[in-house]
Amino acid sequence: MDVCHYDVQVKTAIKEQKAEAIVLTDDGMNLTAFWTRLLCGCGTDGRFEPVYVMENIIPLFDKSFNYEIVERESWFYGEYLQAFYTPEANKIVIRDDVYERALAGVALDVITIAHEVVHCIQSIVMRFLNAMQCVEFKTAICSNDSNEMQQHELQTDRITSLVLSPDSLTEGKTDNEILQQYFINPLIQFVCGLIKTAGKNLLEALNDTNCYNEVKEVERCAV
Repeated sequence: MDVCHYDVQVKTAIKEQKAEAIVLTDDGMNLTAFWTRLLCGCGTDGRFEPVYVMENIIPLFDKSFNYEIVERESWFYGEYLQAFYTPEANKIVIRDDVYERALAGVALDVITIAHEVVHCIQSIVMRFLNAMQCVEFKTAICSNDSNEMQQHELQTDRITSLVLSPDSLTEGKTDNEILQQYFINPLIQFVCGLIKTAGKNLLEALNDTNCYNEVKEVERCAV
């Protein structure tokens, strides 16, 4: 097969792929970035190393995850696509020269890999935050060129910048304010969510009991 023709086919296939796009509020992006750093062991001021996270941290949370470094000579995804994450395979694919430069600390290549790493761990963090019922977001299964996916990509860029340079997450905030925003408020919302769920279940149980009693009363009168 002609390489140029193959290149077009590959890029077309990538463009037409459908994936789940996560769209967050501003507070949701900040929470996601903050908890991403915590779960990756960076804290509020540690250095985020995307290659290290990809190779050592993500596999701890997700055993199905893998990554592949492809030699430049075998790279058929176009010059401008240097790395990507494919949700279907739960896999990050990186061109080898980008990988090597990222290891050497070249900023642009570090950011390129960090963006794909954030794509991967975003769903892990979101499942965690969603379980706490403290983040508002919507999801949509859509093609890579849809408006939802474009918004998701822009938000991933934003989260990546926050993860790499987290000053804006904590800048001007006291320790108590950081604790309030990123720990206490989510925990309160989580507890309130549990209470609401418990109350809803109780009301449903009471309603079911009333219906049961009404049916029994009708049966008794019929006899």
